[in-house]
Amino acid sequence: MSLDALKHNSSPQKIFVSIACFCDPDVLDTVNDCLHKAAIAARVEIGVCLQAKSNDVSYDSLNDIAQVTVDRIDVTEARGPIYARSRCEALMTDADYFLQIDCHSRFFPRWDEILIQEYGKALELNDNAVLSHYPINIKNMASPDHLDRIGHVNRYRYIEVDSIKSHGSLIMLPKVPITSLGISAAMLFMRAKDRERFPYDPELDFGLHAAEQVLYAVRLWTHGFDIFCPTQHALATDYEGSRDRIPDEVKRISNTNRIGWPEATWSKVKYLLGLDDIEQVDPVFADSLDDSIVRFGVGDVRSLRSYYEFAGIHDELKRVFPNYRYANN
Repeated sequence: MSLDALKHNSSPQKIFVSIACFCDPDVLDTVNDCLHKAAIAARVEIGVCLQAKSNDVSYDSLNDIAQVTVDRIDVTEARGPIYARSRCEALMTDADYFLQIDCHSRFFPRWDEILIQEYGKALELNDNAVLSHYPINIKNMASPDHLDRIGHVNRYRYIEVDSIKSHGSLIMLPKVPITSLGISAAMLFMRAKDRERFPYDPELDFGLHAAEQVLYAVRLWTHGFDIFCPTQHALATDYEGSRDRIPDEVKRISNTNRIGWPEATWSKVKYLLGLDDIEQVDPVFADSLDDSIVRFGVGDVRSLRSYYEFAGIHDELKRVFPNYRYANN
């Protein structure tokens, strides 16, 4: 939808909120706060992929909220956050916008209007726009010492053979949305039709930062999208306590399920990012790799190399990855 259409559309546009939850009871407060703080609660639809023990009834109240759809799977079937988020996407119906958050989030009043307004500003800069940034810490939501700054994804903090990781820094709230080189999985806002066009790859089992955030940002960028850091806060997240709320028994189950998968998934991500040869991809992906390249690979509106130059990491990638696609350029 164009900026002009946004301005002249009088009906409240629907926002689908994607929440992947791995045994974190804070999801209950997240959902309630999301609906309570919205300017127009009726426009909000929430999809939760709930990964919990089958006998855990503490989440049952989610089923009583009309605007919430729950896709529940047992923890023994959990395959990491990317898989869970891909299941969330499948719950979206006729939304105009898609918002991805963590299951331990809180919202500023009228957050829905803020995000739509910020998205309109971004459209003035690129009609293929996405909003993303590191949300403020929940504990700092009322602190004037923190509210004038925002977490901008603007650098890479780690480039080694086992992973690459984007990062950011706190900057003063910009006067207009500014381009970022990556996304935060804790706050990603885009048109619903764009999310349908660029879904997560459900086979990135137990994928870590590069699989969940770097690859997705590169996919968007090479397809002509710009990722923008907004000028206002709309939501916050918990950076410290979420893991402490997960039962130890569930952590043990997850640790058992994930054995070997982060490494296998990274081998696939490396190939999709041009950091390694196809021969190095784990054989577990042999039957699905061609499909992944078509459905979840990088685009050709902008080159992959131009992204790495934009991010300022081209030379470092040449040093670290001997099979880097542009090692000789």
